Amino acid sequence: MHDDDDPDWGPLPVRSAALRWLLLLPLTLVFLPLWWVVWIFLAVCFYGVAAVVQLIVYVMPRAENGAIRVLDATLGRVPFLPLWCVTPVALVREGDTAYYQARVDRRIEKQTRRVETASEYLREHHRDLELGTHYFRGAGAGYVLRVASERGWNLHAVLRSHPRRRLRLRHNGRPRPDFGN
Repeated sequence: MHDDDDPDWGPLPVRSAALRWLLLLPLTLVFLPLWWVVWIFLAVCFYGVAAVVQLIVYVMPRAENGAIRVLDATLGRVPFLPLWCVTPVALVREGDTAYYQARVDRRIEKQTRRVETASEYLREHHRDLELGTHYFRGAGAGYVLRVASERGWNLHAVLRSHPRRRLRLRHNGRPRPDFGN
């Protein structure tokens, strides 16, 4: 699990106002649209390659798993919203612990509802949850893990998490008991 005294699991330090407004926001406004163009270009290229691979899959059906893994390993590693991106809301809410705690609570509750109400096939799809630092920056990874464990989430057993970058959680798949009789 994690050690509550470890500072890595606590809230990240507040960035200085000069760094936020004079450096991070202009860089985000300039480079984020370029990042999205590159991301969409990569997606179109990979899906074009996937169409060709689909022809191979028709001939050799066993190749399908490998093709899906290649697509996930490439596009899945390139985030649509990069870690260096700072939104205007994040700039204004920097250091606001209550805002980030409410944001984490909403995201975990929404994903928990998806897992508990989904059909058996979709439940497997929704059991994984990945939270980037921009979701829990002011609350800390320890808070995320504490709230998530109350709702049946644990750190993913296979995928690694880093409390300063991203948390990868997996739901145990069991519905929560209903005490509201």
